[in-house]
Amino acid sequence: MYESEVYLKSVQETLPQGVYDKFLSTYNSIQERSILHWTEHCTECSIPHCFKTCDLYSARIDGKCRRFLHGIELVKQHGLADDIQILKIQFKKWGVLATQGNNELFTKEKVSEREKKDLQVAKLIHLTRPKFVKRKLSQKRYSVKKNNILKEQNQSLNEPHVFLIEIFNPSDEIIFMGLTIRNEDEKYRKIPFQYRIELKPGYNKECIPFDEIIKRVKVDLPYRIDITPENISSDIPLYFGITEFVKFKELESNSKKSKKIKCVVWDLDNTVWNGTLVEDGIENLWLKEGIKEILTHLEQKGIIHSIASKNNIEPALEALNHFGIKDFFLFPKISWFPKSKGIREIALDLNINVNTILFVDDSVFERNEVQTVLPQVKTMDALDYKTILDLEELQVPITTESKKRKHFYLNEVKRKEQSINFEGGYFDFLKKCNIKLEIIALSKEHFDRVYELTQRTNQMNFSGNRYEKSDILDINKDKNLSAYVLKCQDNFGEYGIIGFGIINLSENRLIDLMFSCRIQSKRVEHAFLTYCLRKYLNRGDFFVTYKHTEKNKFSAQVFYDFDFEITKQVQNTRYLKFARNRKIINDQIVTIKY
Repeated sequence: MYESEVYLKSVQETLPQGVYDKFLSTYNSIQERSILHWTEHCTECSIPHCFKTCDLYSARIDGKCRRFLHGIELVKQHGLADDIQILKIQFKKWGVLATQGNNELFTKEKVSEREKKDLQVAKLIHLTRPKFVKRKLSQKRYSVKKNNILKEQNQSLNEPHVFLIEIFNPSDEIIFMGLTIRNEDEKYRKIPFQYRIELKPGYNKECIPFDEIIKRVKVDLPYRIDITPENISSDIPLYFGITEFVKFKELESNSKKSKKIKCVVWDLDNTVWNGTLVEDGIENLWLKEGIKEILTHLEQKGIIHSIASKNNIEPALEALNHFGIKDFFLFPKISWFPKSKGIREIALDLNINVNTILFVDDSVFERNEVQTVLPQVKTMDALDYKTILDLEELQVPITTESKKRKHFYLNEVKRKEQSINFEGGYFDFLKKCNIKLEIIALSKEHFDRVYELTQRTNQMNFSGNRYEKSDILDINKDKNLSAYVLKCQDNFGEYGIIGFGIINLSENRLIDLMFSCRIQSKRVEHAFLTYCLRKYLNRGDFFVTYKHTEKNKFSAQVFYDFDFEITKQVQNTRYLKFARNRKIINDQIVTIKY
C-alpha cells in the first residue's frame, strides 16, 4: 500500500516480459504478507521549519515536501495482474521511501482487498474541491493508515519468514540502497538493523530473514523502515514490487537446519523428569536416568542448555533447584505460550540462529508445533534422550574455551542490561565498556579452539571454510601465510578466543576471517580490519576475498563500512580492494594489543 491519498496518478509502462514474469513468480510463491504504508520522506527532514528554510522544498497536496520527481506512480501494464502493485519512483536528492513498521501477516486476498478499497477512498479525496478540503482529507487519510498499522501490530504469533524487497533497475548501473529498521523508542533504537542493498541492472530480489531483523529491533514495539538510495540521479526510475514482510508457501534454502548444534532446549514434564509437575507435585517427580551426566557432558563441549516448557514458572524453577540442575539452564522460557515462541526468544537471548537449536520434548503435538513455525529447528523425541550424545551435530571437541562458554553468555546478559539502561549513544556505551582486542600469532596451543571456531561459525564466516586440524597445522607451517588468533575482553569479563584471520603475504590479501557471534555489533571486526590496513598497506594496495552467503551477508557490511571497492565477482566470491593512498577509518572504540 502506498500514499494513494497524495499520489493517485498511474503510468502506462511496458516492463520487459522476463522482469514481469519474475514479479509474478515471486507473488505466486507467497502465502501471507504484511500491509505497510510506503510514503515519501527526506533524509534531512526537520518539519515544519524546513518548509520555509530549504531551497529544495516542493509542496504536495497535503503540504508536505515532494522528494520523488513525480511522486509514487502506480504502474499500469497490459496483462499485469490487478493484485500486483508495481510502484515507479524517481528519487530526488535526499529522497527516502519510508513506512511505519508492522510484521502482522494477512492473506494475499485480504491485502489485495485492502489495497483496492484504499484506491477507492483516494479517488474520492482527489475529486474533492476546494483544495484546502482536499488537503485536510489527505492528511487525515495519511494518519488513519499509519494508525491502522500500529493497531494491527503483532496481534497474532504468526511470524514472517523474511522482509522481501523486489526492485527492477532499468539502468546499466549498479545502484546501492541503504535499508534501516529502527525502533522509535530512544531506549531501544541504539542498534538499528542496517543493510546495504546492491541493485544490479534488471530484476532484484532481496530476502532478509526475520531472524536477523529481530536481533536488532523489538518488533513488539513501534518501529520504522527506511529505504534510502546512495548513488542515483532523478532521471533513473526504480520499479518496486512487493516490499513487505512475507511468509512463503515453502521456505527457501537459506533456512535449512545447521550441521552443528549450539543450544539444546529441553521440555520438562516427562522429558527432563518423569511425571507432570502441575498434577503430581515436586514430591512425586523423579529425574530421568543419566540426565545430569548428559547436561554436564554437553556443557563441557560448550553447548548451551535452555528450557521451553508449559508450566508455572515459580514451581518449575523450584523443581529444577530441588533436583540440583537449575544452573545448567540459561534463559529458560517457562510459560503457557507456544513453545516456538520460547525457542525464538532463546535464540535472540543467545544471539544464535534458530537453525542451531535442538528441541527435546515428549509430546508429538509440541514437536510438530515447533516444526511448523520453525522448521529450521531440529527436534528429538524425549524417548530417545539417551542417544543425544551420539548425534553428529553435537560432535565438537571439549576445549578450555568450551568449558567457559556458559560464563561468556552470562557476562553478555550483564552487557545487555547495562546497554539498555545507558543514557547516551550506543558507540558511547561501547567506549565505556573498555573493549580490548588482543591479536596473537597462531600457535599449536590454539589449534583446538580454531578448529572449533571454524566448525561452529556461520554468520561471521567470510570464507565459508571448515578447517580440519590437519589444515590448521598446514596453515601454521606455511611461510606465505600470517594467521592470527583474536582474543577479547572488556569491563564485564573475557570473551575468550573469538576470531581467526589469515593473510596471504604474496598477494597482500585477507583470505579468511571469522568471528564468534558473541562479538557481533561491538566493532571488533572493524578494529581487526583497521589493524590489517595499518600493517599491510605499506606493502601496497590491500585486498580481501570473501564468499558472499545468505548467512554472512549482514556481517559483511563491515567491508562497506570501510568503503572497500569491489573489483570482481565470480559467482558468490567477491574480490575487494582498499587502495594504498586511502584514509583508514578508526572509530577508536576498541583498543588493539598485538
